Amino acid sequence: MPNRNPVNEEELPITEHVEELRERLIKSAVAVVVGFLIAWPFKKEILLFLERPLPDNLQGKLIFLSPPEAFFTALKVSFFAGILIALPFVLYQVWKFIEPGLYEHEKKFILPFMLFSVFFFFLGASFAYFVILPFGLRFLLGFMGDLLIPQITIGSYISFVIQLILAFGFVFLLPVVVWLLSKLGVINYRMLERNRKFAILVIFIVAAILTPPDAFSQVMMALPLIVLYELSIWISKIAGKRTEEINQ
Repeated sequence: MPNRNPVNEEELPITEHVEELRERLIKSAVAVVVGFLIAWPFKKEILLFLERPLPDNLQGKLIFLSPPEAFFTALKVSFFAGILIALPFVLYQVWKFIEPGLYEHEKKFILPFMLFSVFFFFLGASFAYFVILPFGLRFLLGFMGDLLIPQITIGSYISFVIQLILAFGFVFLLPVVVWLLSKLGVINYRMLERNRKFAILVIFIVAAILTPPDAFSQVMMALPLIVLYELSIWISKIAGKRTEEINQ
């Protein structure tokens, strides 16, 4: 084995963690690219699927204003589908990155973490697609009644839809993250209860960042997030209690 240069013992783990993080990110990026290649032949079907939340009178009537807009929209929907296809693998890479810092008995959480993460992400994405988008689009497009005629470009519409679906998917991971941190003893339900008011403020800030720049979308994300936060308190209480019983 070649001799190493003298390195500070405190710096070595950081160097190793950065290298491992880079490796995990590269693997995740490759998985997304593979998902993109799988989705590309089905770009038209994906686009039609994403158009369904539109009111009936607007389906199939989206326009584009520049020559490359349709092409870049096809890239966008394929990349979006690639993220969904690669999601389980990406979550596995996240887990493998944090696994070395866990005790042996804590590593058994990988299977439930993976399963619940995928479930809650797609639950959030489905909630956005089947509930938020149809209701929100009817409200936003009909806000001025017959005074204005909507002419929506395909690029702006797809960006709006993908942003909402991904945002709801990721925020619905909150109960899973709280469960994991509670099992690891990082947080507990008392901490969540004490910081409820601060958490609600953060929720509205996060909703404003993740959603398109309109108050309706922000409120429609913030309200489910508040419900998820309350659910997370209950989950943390159960997870923490079981962990205490095991450690006794």
